[in-house]
Amino acid sequence: MPQYPAQRVGVFVDVSNMYYSARALYQARVNFQSILEDAVGKRQLVRALAYVIKAEAPEEQAFFDALAKQGWEVRQKDLQVFVGGAKKGDWDVGIAMDVLRLAAKLDVVVIVSGDGDYAELVKYVKALGTRVEAMAFSASTSKLLVAEVDGFTDLAQDTSRYIIGGQRRANASLKGSPEASLNSSSRPVGLPTPPSPVSLPALDDLPVIKAPNKLSPKGTPAQKRRAPRVTV
Repeated sequence: MPQYPAQRVGVFVDVSNMYYSARALYQARVNFQSILEDAVGKRQLVRALAYVIKAEAPEEQAFFDALAKQGWEVRQKDLQVFVGGAKKGDWDVGIAMDVLRLAAKLDVVVIVSGDGDYAELVKYVKALGTRVEAMAFSASTSKLLVAEVDGFTDLAQDTSRYIIGGQRRANASLKGSPEASLNSSSRPVGLPTPPSPVSLPALDDLPVIKAPNKLSPKGTPAQKRRAPRVTV
């Protein structure tokens, strides 16, 4: 993708979307610092906003502080818990509104998410004359979003740079620092835990149930009836 030093860039990352994508695909976490560095490149950074869900987890503030230290402006929203026990936490509308507010002051908008709901937002921002780019893992990215943006960076093409954990070892020098929460083996705080998958028995382990024989009215197995013989 062409980059020019004079371009003003705004980066908007949906932290929950990226976390669950990396977890599902690589059993790992996202390196948000590398994403920010490559989203900006040699251009001028105006704003870098990271959207998180606040769930009152014990270590979530350390995670938020680590993002802030990397250069992100952390925007928090409380996790909604409904009467029936259902939970909701998303930033789709909030991210869209921030992009629209800042679009006139930016030459490039970078959306770090694979959510196809942003496709219509991309169309509108491009109509204003602003370039729109996206960064995400291709396997979890909507084709609608990829088709609309001016440039797409597939993070799966360089997992050694964009993910933390999985087959890689955490950097021991970060232990005890706020950044350690980004490299720890525990789930990043501020994100709801998805339900555990239900284990189903293998087909070979299921009992074989034989259907009962069809009975005649007298209780004996029904036999094929022959047509009466007609004598001329």
